[in-house]
Amino acid sequence: MFISHFLFYLFSSFCLASAFFVVSSKNPIFCVLFLIATFFNSACLLLIFNFEFLAISFLVVYVGAIAVLFLFILLMLNIKLAELQETGNNHVPVALFFSFIFICELFFLFRVDFDLLHNDDQSTNFFLLDTLQVSIPNFTFDNALFFYSNIKSISVALFDNFLYPFLLCGLILLLAMVSAIVLTLKKHFISKNQNVYNQILKDHNKALVFFA
Repeated sequence: MFISHFLFYLFSSFCLASAFFVVSSKNPIFCVLFLIATFFNSACLLLIFNFEFLAISFLVVYVGAIAVLFLFILLMLNIKLAELQETGNNHVPVALFFSFIFICELFFLFRVDFDLLHNDDQSTNFFLLDTLQVSIPNFTFDNALFFYSNIKSISVALFDNFLYPFLLCGLILLLAMVSAIVLTLKKHFISKNQNVYNQILKDHNKALVFFA
């Protein structure tokens, strides 16, 4: 229990610190690197909460694709730091506006009264037992959390309850990939191939022309 609490506070502090450096760093390359650190610490927090699928998705999607794409774009644009310092003050009102909206959303969220998961009635337990198709004496909501792993729950939901939307999304992505490949292909191209066998058997008497 002590180790889990220590890891939670450790990764939480690292996540908050790296998120602060994302918005406060002057160099955009450092901002993207601190953003990758923020995603990594968030994935570690999700692993502590036994959300394995979300943690792997954070690392694969955000760190492996989006953050690296941002980094490559910034490297190709070659943005000068002097230009960023000149135009940096112009974005302060926009940042303050969105910060105010975010703080209002937090206050609105924490106005709601939260109920403990232990205060569930017997009908809720019967519903969970029927949904999970198990029969366990003295079943509580905490047992439902640890009965199925996170990856197993998501896989059951995708391949059982939402199978047809999942296949439809896969078909749409396949069509988008094929369309992108077809659009980039050149329809008319000239292939220049070298036939070494015909070059060796070529007659020099017929190939060379002498002009007087």
